[in-house]
Amino acid sequence: MIQKLITLFCLLLFLACKQEKPAVKEFWIDKPVKEWPDLALTNKISFTDTIYTNFANSFLINTGFDTLGISCKHLFMVFQNQMEYKSVSFESNFISWKFYPKNDTTNSVAVKHLINSDKNEPIGQFNTLKVRDWILFETEKNKNIFPLKIRYAPIKDFEIVYAIGWGMKQKDNSKPVLIKLQSVMNLGEYYYVKTLSKNIQPEGRSGSPVIDKNGYLVGIVSGAEGNLGVIGSVNYLKKMFDKYNIQYQNPEN
Repeated sequence: MIQKLITLFCLLLFLACKQEKPAVKEFWIDKPVKEWPDLALTNKISFTDTIYTNFANSFLINTGFDTLGISCKHLFMVFQNQMEYKSVSFESNFISWKFYPKNDTTNSVAVKHLINSDKNEPIGQFNTLKVRDWILFETEKNKNIFPLKIRYAPIKDFEIVYAIGWGMKQKDNSKPVLIKLQSVMNLGEYYYVKTLSKNIQPEGRSGSPVIDKNGYLVGIVSGAEGNLGVIGSVNYLKKMFDKYNIQYQNPEN
């Protein structure tokens, strides 16, 4: 009898240890969005004969060892159509790329280089890009722009998450817009989500970070298919860390 009780106690202790630890909330997540730090950014990309201003969205991430810049890879479709780019890499006509909050163009972060540049990676179309829709940059330092911490655990079925970013037709640019989403399908490298917020114009929101209820990065706004949105998974981001020997800290391990 005593032996059975000891066994039961050990089993309960093991199960308790295996339970998922509650994540610590980011200090800003329960404040009104207008009081959040600058974490949603947009892009200014300069080429010798073309400049894209307020172009899609971007953000910074905290790997636990360094701060990196992130935007969506399908921007290269524009470069392909307008400047005949053939791969996910910059040609000789590239000059500079800067991230900044749309409401404060003076508060910017300059890109040093594109980490996952690959002259052998074709640009493709959205149906192929959505499984790899992350571009990673080494950037200059800027203490005024807030890097997001990463949650590596996948978004759960029916979990509520939030995209924060700037829309192309957004009338009030004083602050980015927070959009409520619900996951409906996990396809490994990306998710399908439905939009729960009303009266949202999706145009230009690509590259926005997607955060969970605690303020941790769980994905990137990639696009839409029919009535569903497409969110890139941090699973691909982690693959890029491994491929390019980028140190990262996963507190979930």
